[in-house]
Amino acid sequence: MRFPQLPERSGQTRGSNHLPWYRRVTRAQVGLAAVGVLSVLGVLFAVQAAQAGSSLRLAANQAEVLQGQIVAGDTEGAQASLGALQQSAARARDQTDGPLWDVGSRVPFLGQNVAAVRTVSEVVDQIATEAMPPVVGLSEQINLNAFSPRNGRVDLETIQEIRPSVIAAATALTSADDKLKQIETDSLLVPVRGPVGTVQRKIASAQSAAVSSRTAARLLPSMLGANDTRRYLLLIQNNAEIRPTGGIAGSFAILKADKGKLSMGKQGSILDLRPFERPVLPMTADESKIFSSSFVTDLRDANLTPNFPRTAQITQAMVDKGLDVNVDGVISIDPVAMGLILGGTGPVLLTDGTLLDQSNAVDVLLNGVYQKYQDNVKQDDVFESAARKIFNVVKSGKGDSRTIIGAMVSSATENRLSVWASKPAEQREIAKTGLSGIVGGDEGDTPHVGVYLSDAAGGKMAYYLDYATTVRAGRCLAGDIQELTTATELTSNAPQNAKRLSPFITGIGLYTPRGTMRINMQIYSPFAGGIVSVRVNGKPQTVYADRHLGRNVSSVALVIKPGQSYSVTTSMISGRGQASDAIFSTTPGIRPTFNDFRVKSACS
Repeated sequence: MRFPQLPERSGQTRGSNHLPWYRRVTRAQVGLAAVGVLSVLGVLFAVQAAQAGSSLRLAANQAEVLQGQIVAGDTEGAQASLGALQQSAARARDQTDGPLWDVGSRVPFLGQNVAAVRTVSEVVDQIATEAMPPVVGLSEQINLNAFSPRNGRVDLETIQEIRPSVIAAATALTSADDKLKQIETDSLLVPVRGPVGTVQRKIASAQSAAVSSRTAARLLPSMLGANDTRRYLLLIQNNAEIRPTGGIAGSFAILKADKGKLSMGKQGSILDLRPFERPVLPMTADESKIFSSSFVTDLRDANLTPNFPRTAQITQAMVDKGLDVNVDGVISIDPVAMGLILGGTGPVLLTDGTLLDQSNAVDVLLNGVYQKYQDNVKQDDVFESAARKIFNVVKSGKGDSRTIIGAMVSSATENRLSVWASKPAEQREIAKTGLSGIVGGDEGDTPHVGVYLSDAAGGKMAYYLDYATTVRAGRCLAGDIQELTTATELTSNAPQNAKRLSPFITGIGLYTPRGTMRINMQIYSPFAGGIVSVRVNGKPQTVYADRHLGRNVSSVALVIKPGQSYSVTTSMISGRGQASDAIFSTTPGIRPTFNDFRVKSACS
């Protein structure tokens, strides 16, 4: 059958115009239509993303308020904040759900932004509905007071009651933090980057706090004597006579914990625990090459190593043999940390009439006492008085728990507060925290770099020492080997007439002229890596090949006069396959010290 042809319109010719409409559409028109559709989708996505971003920011702020209310034990406020958080989180999740977001997540470039916002929304909603309700339900018990002593005792029953909820919250937040870490915020669009980054940071902070609470809930009952009486050696390090973990153990005390009740027993100093004739523990082959024999015979040199667990083992053996006291662990703290704690306890009056507070603790304990008293016994009386008075205020519960625990957290992050337990199960838990003071050895793909200082003049001149180290990753070589450099600047701020200071500060001039410093610097390469070069004020130095914990160690001896500065630079390589961010550790000094910080990898 033939269909009749329609007459042609005037002025028309036969050709393309007589093709069906769908065959007359050009590629350009298709492209314009596609652009139009994508533009509409883009606008819709932008609107919903902005709405979701607003909800996420609100949820993040509400979560931060909620965290503070839980810490303060504000049950009514926490319940109200949880309800508001759940509404914001649900709104954000609804705003990032549906076909548009399913399609958007598959679009090149745009998809990673869509996926990031969806992941954050899902994570926040999950935390609000699963992790927080059990914690808020016990918020009256789950606060900093639960982990703080009251009238000399920590309530272990309450800690055991809240432990399941704390563990559940930490588990959920860790899962959330792991998911959020997979998002590379730098590659996101600016409107998305802000809210995603905000939630990442706040969840990471909450996760860190929750994990710390989980560790405390797991460890405190047993470590504070729920089942048996525990004793701990408290070491007070003196940063003015610097050592890799901070300073010499200028004084010590024996702490006792029995069913949560805390007490301080015997106190002493090097006068009470004099050097031993024979090693209290054998040295390893590596230790024998790097450290002097006094490492295992003299309390003051037990932390020539930067690895605190090893120091703890040695000092435990010293008090066992020298004092006939068997301790279950070792706790180390320095006057900088004690000063921070005084910010929460308020000032304490020492036996010599000194009012010790946050503003003067470092100056009094690391310098003033040596100028004021030219007698070891009187100096030790001041140190013992400070330790006991601060301990008594903390255990009484009269101070501000939030400030005190915050001071301890800050001190731990600067490696000023360290803990070691003799029982392996407890030590494994501590090893996961910033309290461990562990020097990294083989940690897979993570390279560790260290710069540690030790006084070699027998004085307290490091009170005047300023130093700081910068670390950079250079190239990524074959086999995921990183090139790393360090630059350490050291300056003596001692007065020009420093030789006139007390000999307890300057030393007696046996190892270096009075008023000068003699500092040994130990530089640790990453595990299975190596140190390529060391320069002091630009001059090449001999690179030693000693090894410790599987890491190359090179030493530099510096004599620093008042006002003099040194620059020590190194170049090193990581071990094969160490492509992750490097971690740098150093000796905590008198000033605030950034420690265990990450250095962006050259291989990522």
